[in-house]
Amino acid sequence: MTQTNPAMSDQLYSLTQSLGVAIPELYVPKEGIDLARWAVVACDQYTSQPDYWQQAEAFVGDAPSTLRLVLPEIYLEHPGDQPVANRIARINQTMADYLAQGILVPLAPGCMLIERATRLHPSRKGLLIAIDLERYDFMPGNRELTRATEGTVLDRIPPRQAIRKDALLELPHVQLLIDDPGRTVIEPLYTALASHVPLYATELAQDGGFITGWHIPAESSLVADACMALSQLASLREYGLLFAVGDGNHSLATAKAHWDSIKSDVALDHPARYALAEVINIHDQGLDFEPIHRAVFQVDFEQFLDHADRFFKKKCQAATHPDQILTESVPVYGPGFRTDLSVPLLPGELTVGAIQAMLDDLVIRHPDVRIDYIHGKEVVQDLAGKGAVGLLLPALDKSEFFGIIARDGILPRKTFSMGEAFEKRYYFESRRIR
Repeated sequence: MTQTNPAMSDQLYSLTQSLGVAIPELYVPKEGIDLARWAVVACDQYTSQPDYWQQAEAFVGDAPSTLRLVLPEIYLEHPGDQPVANRIARINQTMADYLAQGILVPLAPGCMLIERATRLHPSRKGLLIAIDLERYDFMPGNRELTRATEGTVLDRIPPRQAIRKDALLELPHVQLLIDDPGRTVIEPLYTALASHVPLYATELAQDGGFITGWHIPAESSLVADACMALSQLASLREYGLLFAVGDGNHSLATAKAHWDSIKSDVALDHPARYALAEVINIHDQGLDFEPIHRAVFQVDFEQFLDHADRFFKKKCQAATHPDQILTESVPVYGPGFRTDLSVPLLPGELTVGAIQAMLDDLVIRHPDVRIDYIHGKEVVQDLAGKGAVGLLLPALDKSEFFGIIARDGILPRKTFSMGEAFEKRYYFESRRIR
């Protein structure tokens, strides 16, 4: 880590410490690697679409790829012909092989400015940095600089921690949001570097668009300027909140849990104390907040509607001020069916929270029921046609996001998505954590 990097001035070091960030030493594929096959989409996408990952396997073939360095989460519940433990062991061995063979090469300490173009947006800008996990928390009500924005399911951490525990490298799909309406942090970097030759530029497979990356060495004044701009953000002054997790809540929570499990036995500047994340301005015009829909499996359509009706009637009966209850209609799809579910909302309650509470109660009463979280209306309708119950949820207004986080602390899990599934972060850079 650059805590000992002589290129960093004492002033910049003190500033990064106060912000809970660090300037990482990144690893990238060596020259000559097929970058289109190297980069793959975040592992927590397409969890109900095995054909997506089969297509990824076919496209990558035997080429070096981040597909060999991550575990698509579809295999956590559907391991196929290879146990999860075997898949993890193979990932760890591949990490060691890529390092030993020089397929992955280190850069000088610095940040990566990233521009992503998709068929929906010509440009979305991000800055890859490392954050201090000592200044991050996923528990409700915390006041750390970096905060989870959605409820963390603790049961989801151990299987993901098993992946990180012995890994030599981390590859991030975590994306953090900053509230920078003046566009003072990331956008000036792009203005300064857009005309420069990038470190990499490549098409992204499977409808991922195009990505460009510029490396910014730690000693560059641009790094100091960006950190100084971070320190001046209004959300930091008003709420003590610098970064809100936009994507990868459970991935970042896993990194935190891993660090907490080892920190008593290692030095305080151990690399596992930090986690890579791409920082994005919530006001970037290339960033949309999309809803995350629900697909419910192993439940009859009429049984589902009956449960929802009874659950919401009890909720209304228990309300202290029933006259203040509002309702919102949520489209529900089943095999050959479509109806609207009337969802009662208490003052300040989000529709997604009311739906999630009902679904959680359904799973408690019927443990065989499985819920998946889906990007894209068409995917929901397709799954409903194959026997699932699909619910289409409304989008969250991103202009209200930081105010809601400051007020309420944590949103219901899977409240929103930063763009569509194909717009999610593609793995490219990595960093040593051992």
